[in-house]
Amino acid sequence: MHALLDPTGDPAVDDGHRRGRILWALAACMAEKGYQATTIADIARAGRVSKTVVYTHFRDKEHCLLELYSRANDKVLATVRTAQEEARAAGLPWRERLHAGIAAYMGTLAAGPDVAWAALVEVQAAGRSALALRREVFDRYVDLICSVAAELAEQHPAEVRPVDRPLVLAAVGGINELMLARVERGEAVRLLEDVDAATASVVGLLERR
Repeated sequence: MHALLDPTGDPAVDDGHRRGRILWALAACMAEKGYQATTIADIARAGRVSKTVVYTHFRDKEHCLLELYSRANDKVLATVRTAQEEARAAGLPWRERLHAGIAAYMGTLAAGPDVAWAALVEVQAAGRSALALRREVFDRYVDLICSVAAELAEQHPAEVRPVDRPLVLAAVGGINELMLARVERGEAVRLLEDVDAATASVVGLLERR
């Protein structure tokens, strides 16, 4: 989970180690008792810092969640892009390239169950700013799949059909619901078991018949 949260490698962040601990603490608290019930005192206690330190880094609980969600998704998206680039460089067939990207997506979240819970469940209970950020992040995933799909359609016109963005949005929404169902059951560590089903949904969307 720390790989998704710890911002110590970011030179723009002051006191990065403790900031990362605070983000980790929020994720852990939300996994235990939910966003609404979590207090700044809970976060401070779990992060082994004072409430003053928490407020030094974040103006309130929502600000903390927004950074947690944003940083975690930045990491996931970067991991997916890397997986796609490596699959392309390796010359994998197009279906395997899609599988590699989706496996990276689900595998990264599976490695941080508390973050998966925060990103898929708790963000929906955190107010309009969180919902707006969720939509922005969701659109970034859709844009990434659209880009990959367009490239594959150009490279394999006999096998891959061009698709409109609304169809990609529907496919990404389906994958999100698949992951949400797994996370809600407390099975985030098993997300990789759903990679084949998620990949099949995207392959079915793109494949010419």
